[in-house]
Amino acid sequence: MSAATADLPTTRLAVNAPWLVKLRWVAVVGQLATILFVQFGLEVPLPLAPLVTALAITAVTNLALDWWVRRAVRQQVVTPRKALGVISTVMLLDLVVLTVMLYVTGGPTNPFVVFYVVNLALAGVLLEPPLAWLLVVAASAGMGLLFWQRWPLEVLNDPARLTSMASQERLPLAAVGELVALVTGAGVIVAFITRVTSELRASQLAQRRAEDQRARSEKLEALGTLAAGAAHELATPLSTIAVVATEVERELAAHELPEHIAADLALVRRELARCRTILDRMSLDAGQSIAEALERISAGDLVELVIEDLSAANRIEVESQGDATEQVLQVPPVATAQALRGLVQNGLDASTGAVTIALKSQPGGVRLEIADRGAGMPPEVLARAGDPFFTTKQPGQGMGLGLFLARSVVERLGGTLEIQSTAGEGTIAVVELPSTD
Repeated sequence: MSAATADLPTTRLAVNAPWLVKLRWVAVVGQLATILFVQFGLEVPLPLAPLVTALAITAVTNLALDWWVRRAVRQQVVTPRKALGVISTVMLLDLVVLTVMLYVTGGPTNPFVVFYVVNLALAGVLLEPPLAWLLVVAASAGMGLLFWQRWPLEVLNDPARLTSMASQERLPLAAVGELVALVTGAGVIVAFITRVTSELRASQLAQRRAEDQRARSEKLEALGTLAAGAAHELATPLSTIAVVATEVERELAAHELPEHIAADLALVRRELARCRTILDRMSLDAGQSIAEALERISAGDLVELVIEDLSAANRIEVESQGDATEQVLQVPPVATAQALRGLVQNGLDASTGAVTIALKSQPGGVRLEIADRGAGMPPEVLARAGDPFFTTKQPGQGMGLGLFLARSVVERLGGTLEIQSTAGEGTIAVVELPSTD
């Protein structure tokens, strides 16, 4: 089975079949209106019994098709082969009905014979090539039958229909019918194909977005595993350094030491404790960032959670508009705070001044603007910002994962992250998160 057939339930059935149902209803209404107008408006006698019977068959089968499509799409129980068989059978039935209606209304002299082309154009869009060619054979057989035998209509045998309008006072009725049929058929083909193409393009775009999201989630999971492994591997040497530092401090405590040496030893102890805290958080976050449960938390509490672990928290200014801090978010607190903390840390690293976190309410959620007054980014750097392991920091000062992780977490929550930056004017990271309301 081809790849196109494998995608039938999501493409041809969910997208094309509902439009086929709509087109068949349009055909029923249009044919009924045409029959009534010709019979009673133009007073051209038509064999109403076979025409009405053909329309009734189309209407009844379309009701059944509509019910089946709704049930199949809703319950997702249809197989590709079954869906293909149903659609091709319906389109074959439409060709048979069209042949019958043309047979009793003049055959090839009926201008609406052009609708053979319309049906075959739709078959080329909806069906696999073998079935589409099968319908071509069926249409050819129908046309052969009409050339061999049909019920003539006198009005369609007018020889004036073959002359130009400029050579006569008025356009013959049969020629008017040809013009109407041609315009109608062309309109149906263009409207259906352009609509289906748009639907399929939208479906493909959504699929690509889902694939991109899945790829980012896989990368995030891999990075979480890497972080957990790094935390585990580094814990042992750091513990050893902490023990040695403690022993050294205890041995030297019995001697009089210069104040700067004692201060340096105390600094080593504090930094070791800080490293251990960071590693513990890395080990914890590696699992929580991926599978952490959603919790209700206010935007203000989330910002406090972001700031509390930053060493330069005194350089952070928080601004709030209206009731933004009271907005309730449904997020994994640890993963979300870690993502936003990375954005704030980038701002702190990029400038020596203050970093502003502005909270703003907006319809459906909250907007956070994290702004620094640093050097900003030129366009070529801004274009790559967010790529894994891309960084402009000095070696040892960053791995280039902050923006990537932040975007992954925010988009998983249904939010957006946008970086606005101009060289020499600083950078603003704009995060939009949906609220529980």
